[in-house]
Amino acid sequence: MLYAKSDPKETIKEHTDELLERLKILKELYGEEILKNKDIKKDNFWNMLRLVCIYHDAGKSYTPFQNMILEKLREPLKETELNNSIKHEQLSPLFLPEEEIMKLSEQEEKVLTQVIFYHHERNSTLLDKEKISTIIVNDILPRIDEIEQELNVIINKKPSNYYLGYVVRRIKEGEKGYIQYCLIKGLLHRLDHSASAHVKIEDETTEKVGDFIEQKMEEKGFHENNLQGYCRENCDENMVVIGSTGMGKTEAGLLWSNGCKTFFTLPIRISINAIYDRISEEYQYPYVGLLHSSSLDYLESKNNDEGYESNELHNEEARNLSKKITTCTIDQIFTFVFKYTGYEKIYATLSYSKVIIDEIQAYSPEIVAVILKGLEMIHKIGGRFLIMTATLPRIYKDKLIEMGIPFKSNRFLSSIKRHKIKIEEKEVLEDVDNIIEKSKNKKVLIIVNTVDKAIEVYKKIKEKTEKVYTIHSRFIVRDREEKERNIKDFAQSTDVSGIWITTQIVEASIDIDFDYLYTEMSTLDSLFQRLGRCYRKREWTDNEFNVHIYTKNVSGIGYVYDKEIYQKSLEILKKYDENILLETDKVNMVDFLYAKENLEGTDFIKKFEAGLNVLNHMTDYDTNKKDAQKLLRNIENVKVVPKSIYDENKDLFEKYKIEKDKQERRRLKLYIEKLTTNISNGQLRTVKDKIFDVGFDNIKGIDMKYESETGLILKQSLDDDIEARTL
Repeated sequence: MLYAKSDPKETIKEHTDELLERLKILKELYGEEILKNKDIKKDNFWNMLRLVCIYHDAGKSYTPFQNMILEKLREPLKETELNNSIKHEQLSPLFLPEEEIMKLSEQEEKVLTQVIFYHHERNSTLLDKEKISTIIVNDILPRIDEIEQELNVIINKKPSNYYLGYVVRRIKEGEKGYIQYCLIKGLLHRLDHSASAHVKIEDETTEKVGDFIEQKMEEKGFHENNLQGYCRENCDENMVVIGSTGMGKTEAGLLWSNGCKTFFTLPIRISINAIYDRISEEYQYPYVGLLHSSSLDYLESKNNDEGYESNELHNEEARNLSKKITTCTIDQIFTFVFKYTGYEKIYATLSYSKVIIDEIQAYSPEIVAVILKGLEMIHKIGGRFLIMTATLPRIYKDKLIEMGIPFKSNRFLSSIKRHKIKIEEKEVLEDVDNIIEKSKNKKVLIIVNTVDKAIEVYKKIKEKTEKVYTIHSRFIVRDREEKERNIKDFAQSTDVSGIWITTQIVEASIDIDFDYLYTEMSTLDSLFQRLGRCYRKREWTDNEFNVHIYTKNVSGIGYVYDKEIYQKSLEILKKYDENILLETDKVNMVDFLYAKENLEGTDFIKKFEAGLNVLNHMTDYDTNKKDAQKLLRNIENVKVVPKSIYDENKDLFEKYKIEKDKQERRRLKLYIEKLTTNISNGQLRTVKDKIFDVGFDNIKGIDMKYESETGLILKQSLDDDIEARTL
């Protein structure tokens, strides 16, 4: 027996057969789409992919590798004087049979060789011709017939190290064979990883997502609107679509996806969780996955009845990109633009997929630079994208045109008059009495720019009324989830009144509708997202104002929001003071604000252009996926558990340390993580003397005041609250 792995025990042939079975399924489901609009010979492509599946692990027949497996299996070792100093992927190309090589061009042979040689992307990959020659003479040739029989494939009976000449320099973007290389290498990774994990390569359904959603909409009595019809009719195009809040952009995106594999992205995990729930529960579409850094935890919290193994399988399939629809944060797929080692797995998958970018204006300029570079690369490899947003900075659309990416664009704006605004040249704290009076029989929402300001406003109003509540990012997960449910219930109830105070977390993450909005001024794109939480679909007919915007002592300017963009936003908005703000007004203002001529010299344009410049000159394979995700998230948050919460639950932490059962440890960890909240590294530095160890690598204790009503209270700092721009 020639083994591929020890846990679970599997022979090289068994593993190869698993890949070939998945290759058959992949080709049947997406074969035409994978090669659509690509200048690649169809028969050669599928033959090359078949060959890399068959021969990528042939080097594991090397005796020292087999002895490593046999030792783990506690089976007798084979006699050899060689040691395991060469990685198996460095040996695998020498087994490629000459008759197969002769069918390929020299460029195709180079692609084939590099895909196999680099499929593990090890840092220790060195070219040692002499050592490989010694292995061929002393280990491979004496066993050549045995190896061929065990692998049950034709192998090269006269192996040599000549193939090393093809791997001295990697094929890179812009070079001949690059697209073919990325496709074959990336799909090998997909096939190899799914076979190793024993999960399916793709959801085996031929039903079109668009048809399914259309039928469900009809069953619910929903009628397709102009936005949704436009997206469905142009499902073969790249799209940039502006649509007002409440126009059914989710359904529009799913109709656009039609029958294709689709990745649906949003800026915030809670938003993605909500979209996943909507597709899987409200529409009951079975082939949807959830993918973000804590997706398994979310599935566990929702589906305890399903059992850990079922949730883990669902999560593993999403991680292996197997689902027909994947709802995800962009740090899970757009990492490929950093060209980390192994990036081809995602890039090749996107070649036959569609990507939906929802609410692009919510990202920082550096992250949008990553997204646009990613869309450029996706276009080059044959994938398609849809940008959906309520407002779109003009500079982003202009950059797509500059990149030479074709796309169709349209606006679908509601004519309902929803907001009459009043700019208040005072601080929100100065208007507390008026706000409380309005809340006696109405639902009032207050949005401020930082957590500290939210806590301050909450405490002041709490002195005068009991009908006040707050939600922000510095509550522990357990309390925040309860508050999210409470604010949704409050907004939906017809017989309640009162005040909710919050921060930017409601801009794109919580579906709520209040009667009045009192908000600190922010940049226009953020401000108009806030307006979408007041009179969401209703028409405002009163003479008074339902939106009050405060411009004095505004928190977060200069670190949550770009100071120059903020000032320009205020100048533009003043023209509309004490007027109805139409949807066309909002879109036009954001378009004008983010025109390149208005951004000259701002930090915003400097960050955006610097990001693109870095990406355009990035060295291939100079990072790893984990580091790429950190770069894409733009900030590394730290999980902390407040001391009072830790003291109440100390027995759980102690039990976790000694628990041996895997599922019980998982259950305990899930519960413990619900006792944490996130702070930034900058905040951590300001309170480092208050940090203590709780026995977790990724969780710290923090000896600062925590209350279920107000959340975690930290010292004020310039790095206090950047949640608006984090994922």
